[in-house]
Amino acid sequence: MRAITQRKYGSFDVLKFEEVDIPEPKPTEVRVRVHAAAVNDWELGLLWGKPLFMRLFLGLFRPKRMRILGCDMAGEVEKIGAQVKRFKPGDKVYGDLSDTGFGAFAEYVCVEERALGFKPSNLSYEQAAAIPHAAMLALQALRDLGEIQQGMSILINGAGGGVGVLGLQYAKMFKCRVTGVDSGRKQAYLHLLGFDECINYEREDFTQRDRQYDLILDVKTNRYPSAYLRALKPGGKYITVGGDSGLIFLFMFLRRWILWRHGKTVRVLGLKPNKGLDEFTGLIESGKFLPAIDKRYPLREVPMALKRFAEASQEGKIIIRVLQEEVLTGGDE
Repeated sequence: MRAITQRKYGSFDVLKFEEVDIPEPKPTEVRVRVHAAAVNDWELGLLWGKPLFMRLFLGLFRPKRMRILGCDMAGEVEKIGAQVKRFKPGDKVYGDLSDTGFGAFAEYVCVEERALGFKPSNLSYEQAAAIPHAAMLALQALRDLGEIQQGMSILINGAGGGVGVLGLQYAKMFKCRVTGVDSGRKQAYLHLLGFDECINYEREDFTQRDRQYDLILDVKTNRYPSAYLRALKPGGKYITVGGDSGLIFLFMFLRRWILWRHGKTVRVLGLKPNKGLDEFTGLIESGKFLPAIDKRYPLREVPMALKRFAEASQEGKIIIRVLQEEVLTGGDE
């Protein structure tokens, strides 16, 4: 099968498009024929080996073994292990593979049964691949940690990516007023998505304004706690799902003191991959959610897709068309 492989840390040019063996499922695994995958922060971190402490687990100077990146994927079950109960060959599935070894940037992947859900019937494979990681970040942050309530004022920092798009739609289910923060080139896009207010961080610092919010969902985490506290109402909550690792550790260290001193809550989301995915599938099939897709790249162009992601220029999710490789090279679909 064809796959994007990584054998050392580095820039985009260390990734290779090559033939590797088709994996065989273990007893509790299913083998999925991947139709589409999506790009996330995970891929850049694993590629660069950053934050550096991750190398204690991944391999100090190079990955411990050849790695195939990719956590979000959608595809069709092709083969099942002897102990698999939920799925059968032919089932259309999707999921976040970050807790089961990654591997979505390939034509086939073997994955634990627990890491998959049935693909929403009203989404294409490409649309479905845009959902699992971003949706669970938004859902677990807003519902589980943020305890979202009707009519809240919410700010999403880094609003133009996958988490921001789905977080906005989830907040609107509760009739919240939602402010989106992103770069100047994304302002028209944020308005199109339906944010009630859009802030260009290149011109204005939302933490220096008079306005305060009940809940802040932060995808970027690029300020010290004191700045975010200014932007929170009394009793407000700040939830970070990604960004500068040093600042995230600082939030973890200070959160109890902040609650005692300021009466405001700061939390760092420890994502539970796919927890809530079946529930979210139901919301999608009821017509309440639709992912936004930025650009689509064939499998061989994963390095270009990652480069675009690193530039933070995307509007929505960047999708990898895995099955298209067969079309481009004359194979059967």
